[in-house]
Amino acid sequence: MLFVLITCGLGVPLPEDVPLITGGWLVGRNGSLPLMIFTGLVGILVGDTIIFRAGHVYGEKLLETRLGRHISGERVQWTIEAFQKHGPKFIMAARFVPGLRAVTYFVAGLTGVPYWKFITFDGIAACVSAPAWVYLGWSARKHGRKMLEKVWAWSAQTQIAMFAIIVGITALYILFIMLRRRSRRRASQAVTQPPIPLQRGRELERPASGRRS
Repeated sequence: MLFVLITCGLGVPLPEDVPLITGGWLVGRNGSLPLMIFTGLVGILVGDTIIFRAGHVYGEKLLETRLGRHISGERVQWTIEAFQKHGPKFIMAARFVPGLRAVTYFVAGLTGVPYWKFITFDGIAACVSAPAWVYLGWSARKHGRKMLEKVWAWSAQTQIAMFAIIVGITALYILFIMLRRRSRRRASQAVTQPPIPLQRGRELERPASGRRS
């Protein structure tokens, strides 16, 4: 179970709630719930630390390897912009999105985020998700298979909801950027537009009081 959680942190497209719920189910019979929660947290944080250190030590060199080619440059650039804008909040949100988690933590190491800051916010998110999923698996073992089916349904709904939230936030952010750029473009055009010249007849016109009869 520990190895599976570490590989999840390394970017394997497997939601962490699957091994966590399974671990809770397995210890629901005669195992230790606190020990399983602790094991889950260790596996999560070790996997996240490895991918963070990979970004910190190897950086862009890793993106040029066969492994790094699976991560597109556009995806990395988008993650960098979102990370620079939202910072620690983005680290915590990425914990719940399997496809975004590994890229985010790699970029965190790549951009020089202090490890203590990364592990603090990542740990806060892990301390919310890991105990909850392990407990639900443990509770399902106590209440029967129907409860386990409900837990799996909650897991799928949570993944869909988090993905929808991330997509919605991204769409709003892109729309905001587009509107701001359009507003700036219009403002610059208004400033650089040359003034309308006066009519030549008005420039040569003199006041009637200056004439003599």
